[in-house]
Amino acid sequence: MTDGSGDAPEEGHGVLSDPGLLLTMEPARVLELLDQADDPRSRAIAEVYGVSADVHRTVAAVHRRQLLALDAVRLGDPALADWFQNADVPGGSGAQWAVGWASRSTGDPRLLHSFGGHATPVMSVAVAVVDGRPVAVSGGRDARVRVWDLATRQLRHELMTGGADPVWPMENTLLSVASVVVDGRALALTLHADDNETVRLWDLDTGRSAGELVSVVESTTMDGRRVVLTMGPDRTLWVTDLATGSLLQEVRSVAAIGVLEGRHVAVTTAKDRPAGVWESATGRQVGECLQVVEAFLVEGKGPIAMAGPRGQVLRVWDLGTGRPISGADLAGLDFADAEPLLSVSALVVVNDRVVAITLDDRTEPELVGHWAADYHDDGVRIPRRQTAVLGARRVALCRGTDQVLRVWDLTPGPEPVDGIRTIRTIPPEEGLSALSPDPAERADLWDLLAGRRGAGTSLRKTAGTGPHATSRPLELQDRLMSLAAEKDGTVTVLDAMEGRPRGRPLTGHTERVCSIDTVHTRQDILAVTTGLDRTVRVWDLATRQQRGEPLAGHTGQVWDVATTFADGRPVAVTAGDDRTVRMWDLVLADEGGRHRAGHTATVHAVATTVLNGDPVVVTAGADHTVRTWDLITGEQVTAPLGTEAAVLTTAVVEGNPVIVTADPDATLHVLDPVTGEHVIPPVPTGHGRVLALATATPDGLPVALTAGSDRSVGMWDLTTGTALGDPFTGHFSRVTAVAATVVDGRPLAVTGSWDKSVRLWDLSTGRRLGEPLRGHTDWVTSVATATVGDVPAAVTQGRDGTVSLWDLTSMTQINSHELTEAGSGGTMAVIRSADGRLSAAVGHERTVRFIELTTGRPAATDYLLPFPVHALTAAPNGHLVVAFGPEVAVLRPYDGF
Repeated sequence: MTDGSGDAPEEGHGVLSDPGLLLTMEPARVLELLDQADDPRSRAIAEVYGVSADVHRTVAAVHRRQLLALDAVRLGDPALADWFQNADVPGGSGAQWAVGWASRSTGDPRLLHSFGGHATPVMSVAVAVVDGRPVAVSGGRDARVRVWDLATRQLRHELMTGGADPVWPMENTLLSVASVVVDGRALALTLHADDNETVRLWDLDTGRSAGELVSVVESTTMDGRRVVLTMGPDRTLWVTDLATGSLLQEVRSVAAIGVLEGRHVAVTTAKDRPAGVWESATGRQVGECLQVVEAFLVEGKGPIAMAGPRGQVLRVWDLGTGRPISGADLAGLDFADAEPLLSVSALVVVNDRVVAITLDDRTEPELVGHWAADYHDDGVRIPRRQTAVLGARRVALCRGTDQVLRVWDLTPGPEPVDGIRTIRTIPPEEGLSALSPDPAERADLWDLLAGRRGAGTSLRKTAGTGPHATSRPLELQDRLMSLAAEKDGTVTVLDAMEGRPRGRPLTGHTERVCSIDTVHTRQDILAVTTGLDRTVRVWDLATRQQRGEPLAGHTGQVWDVATTFADGRPVAVTAGDDRTVRMWDLVLADEGGRHRAGHTATVHAVATTVLNGDPVVVTAGADHTVRTWDLITGEQVTAPLGTEAAVLTTAVVEGNPVIVTADPDATLHVLDPVTGEHVIPPVPTGHGRVLALATATPDGLPVALTAGSDRSVGMWDLTTGTALGDPFTGHFSRVTAVAATVVDGRPLAVTGSWDKSVRLWDLSTGRRLGEPLRGHTDWVTSVATATVGDVPAAVTQGRDGTVSLWDLTSMTQINSHELTEAGSGGTMAVIRSADGRLSAAVGHERTVRFIELTTGRPAATDYLLPFPVHALTAAPNGHLVVAFGPEVAVLRPYDGF
C-alpha cells in the first residue's frame, strides 16, 4: 500500500530491519509490508513472520517475540531466532526461555500460506474465480464464511451466516461450502445444520447475500394457472406463476399444507398469533381458531374438547375424527372418569371440521383425522424436495434477495479449467409449466452443486454411516472416471459409466478418506485426499502412486480439500480442525522430503533418557511412530520406530536404556531404542486401556507401573514381563496419573484418579498407605514427584484448574494454587531453576504457564506456542521439552532463569 509519496518501500525496509518494530507494529500493517522483502535476509524475516501470523497477530508483543523466535528455529535459522529473542519489548520483561531446538515438521516447502481467523474448526472449503483472481471460501462451526484472495493472501470478505447458539452449537454449523458460477456470476453456497438444512447464497464479488435455495413443495394448477409452491427455510410458503415468474401469494409461518375440499390450503402457527388455515391461491383465511374451554380423554371415545367462538354456545368436538359431537352421541358420553387434557388450548376449524389442534407444549399444531393420515408422513408435515424435474433436466429453485424466483439448470454443462461448476437460469419461455417435484435426496443436490462429495456431506450423518467421499468425474485414459473412498482407507478409480473399478486403487491412508478433489496440471492429473488418519496426500492418477510425503502442517483432522490454480500453478486448499485454511503448491509434491523429517501427526507423549552417554528425548505421535532426538542438537539419533504407542516412558534394564510403551489395546511393550526390537515379549496388562505409565526400581528391580481405565494400577517386572503381585485397587474411577518416588527409604507410587483423590502405594508390599489425599474438586489429571527442601513431595494437577503440593511424609497438603481454567486438565512437568526454585510448568491450550510451587506466584511469563500443547517433561539442566501439535521443541533457561 502507498499514498503516492514513495515512503511505503522505505517503511517496509525499516520494519524488516528493526525487530522492535516487528514486535510492536500492528500485525495487519506488517503483513502488508512483507511483500517488499527483496533480499535473502528480508525474505527470511518475512517468512518467519508469516508462519504463525494467524496466532501472534492477536497477542501482546512479549508473546509475539516468543513465537517469532520459535518459528525462526523451526525454519532452521537460529541466528534470526537470537535477533528476535534479544529485542526489547516496551513495558515487558526480558526473555526467560530460549529455544534450544525445534523439530521443524511444518517447514514443508509446499506450504504456501496458512489462513487463520476462524474461532472454531474449519469444516469445509471451496474455490472460485472472482474478477479473474482465485479465491478460497471456508466455513466452520463458528457460523462464519471467510473469502480469501489466494494471490494476495488477504481476507476479502467475512460473511456472517448466523449467530452462535450457546445451547446447541451445531444449530449454526456450516456443513458444506460450495462455489458455482450462475449466469457469469460467482456465488458461494452454504449448507447449514438447522432443522431445514438451509442453503444460502452469497455473491463472492460483493460479499453480500444473494438469496437462498428454496424447497419444491408442489407444482400444480390453481385457477387455471400453472403454479409452483415453494418453501423457504423460515417456513414461508410462496405461490409463483410459472409462466411469468411472478409471485402470486405469500403465507408465513406455515406448519402444514394440503388439499381441503379441492382447495390448496396452508395451516399456519406463530408465537404472536393463533393458528389458522389459509387458501394458498388467494391468501384468504378459510378457517377459524376456537379457544378451548375444557378438554378430556374419555374412555371408549378418546380425546374430546369443548370450544367455540367467544360469547357463543360451546360445542363438543371429537379430536380423533375432527367432527362435532351432538345429540345422542353427546348424551352417551361418561365424563365421570374422564382425564383432563390440560395442554389443548385451541382448535382450528374449517367447514365444521377440526383440522389442527394447538398444544401449549408444541411449537406447531397437531394435525387431526383424515388430514393427518393424508399429509403427515413420518413426522414431516410439509413434503418438500430440494430439486425438481423439467422434462429431462434436473433443476433447483433459487429465490434471490430481490424475491424473484429463478430456476437453475443442474444438468451437466461445460466447466472452466479450474473445475468450478457453471449453471444457467432457465427462462420462462423454455416451458417451465412442465416443472414437477423430483424425489431425489438432498445429498444428490449438494453433489451436483459442489461437483464432488467431500467432508461436508458426510458430516450430516454419524461417523461411519455417511456417504463415501467421491470426486467429480474426470477423463482418464480416454474414459470418464471418478474416485471413491472405501472403508479401509483405499481410494478406488471407477469407470464413471459402468461403476466398475479400473486398475490399482490409491493405497496409503490408514483410515477412511473423508474428502477428495482432482486437478489437471500441464503434464499430469493429480488427486488430493484427506483422511481420518489426519494426513493430506497427493496422487499421480496415471501411475496410481503417491507424490512425496503427506503434506505436513495441519495439527488436527483435515476435513475438506479443494483444488485450483494460483499464479498459473496448481494448488490445494485444505480446511482443518486446527482452525486454519492452508494452501499448498502441488508442483512441489515430489519434493516433500526436503524439510526436516519429524512427526506428521500430534505428539502426545514425551520422555527423556540417556543413550550412549548423551541425553535424549523420546516422543510418541499419532502417526504411529516413536522417535529419539538428541537433547542438545535436536537431531534424530535413531530410525523412527513404527509402534502405536498410546503412552510412553523410559527405563534402564540391565544397564541398557529401554523405551516402555502401551498400545491402545493395553499391551505393554519394552523396546530397544536403537533397533526397535522387543527386549521382552509383549505383555497383556488386562487394563482395558493404559492411561498413564511410570517406571521405578524398588529393591534394584526395574518395574513399570501402569494406570488403567479399569480403576487399578499394575506393577510389571521389566526383565521378565511378569506381574508383581495383584493389581493395586482402591480408586473408584479411572486412574489417570502415576509417578514413583522414595520416602524414608520405601519405594512408593503416587496415583491420581477421576475420583478426585490422590493415593499412595508401597511398592515393596503392594499395600495402600493411609487414607486418600483429598483437595481437588474434579479429576486429578497429572502427578509428579519432587523434593521441597528435604521433604519428599508430590505435585498434582486437577481438572478443577488447580495445582497442589503434598508432603508425602505427613501425607498432608502443603498448598494449592489456581493456575488454569476449570475443566482444562492439561499436562504438567516439574522443573527446578538454577537457583533451586521448584516450579510447575502446565500446558493449557497453546500456552505453557509457570508457577512457583511454594509461593504460588508466576515463575515466568507464559510461553505461547503455535499449536496446542499435548505433552511436557523436564530434562537435565533445567531444560523443558514441549510437544505441541506434531512438533517438539526444547526450551532452555535464558540468562540464568
